[in-house]
Amino acid sequence: MFRVQKVLLAEYEEIYEPVLVENPFTLVDFRGEGLRQYQIGLTCNRLLFGCDNFSKYEDVPAFLAQELDPEIESFDLVSMFPLQFLRFHFYRKANRCLMMLNVLQPLGKSLPVLEQPMIFEFGGHVYKQHFWHTWRERVASIRVMQPIYGQITGSSPFSSTDVQLEEETTVVQIHRPPNTPSVLSVCLAEI
Repeated sequence: MFRVQKVLLAEYEEIYEPVLVENPFTLVDFRGEGLRQYQIGLTCNRLLFGCDNFSKYEDVPAFLAQELDPEIESFDLVSMFPLQFLRFHFYRKANRCLMMLNVLQPLGKSLPVLEQPMIFEFGGHVYKQHFWHTWRERVASIRVMQPIYGQITGSSPFSSTDVQLEEETTVVQIHRPPNTPSVLSVCLAEI
């Protein structure tokens, strides 16, 4: 847990920012098939991607001499995106919680051929739903607190207009007005 935070503290002190939320994701294609696993962390200004690199040490356990935390010994940050060039979309499809990232062009630049969005499925068996809500809240709070990031999300975490691809049945019970006057209304009428 908190692998991105630990790597930032151990190896990248010059770009360190507190990580607001992080958890494992799987990069999936449009059919939902997994392509690669990432640990993604969100800071106030960046989105950080990390993954395990087991070929880094080959057959020699050189990490033992470095006294690294075993949780991050084979973990590397592979990329980081500034938030001003990203747009987040959170949605559910059946029992899967998904985050779609679109890369935006800087203002004043011509738009090249539009790239496909990156779709990430939230990892973690037990807390997947919790992290989905937490990510939505953190992205929305960054959007509110820092006006330069007004484009980072297509919907509010508190909005009822979120894309829901699953059928939800809602039952509403409506009470009709009583036919006979109540005891209280009779007493009040006599006063």
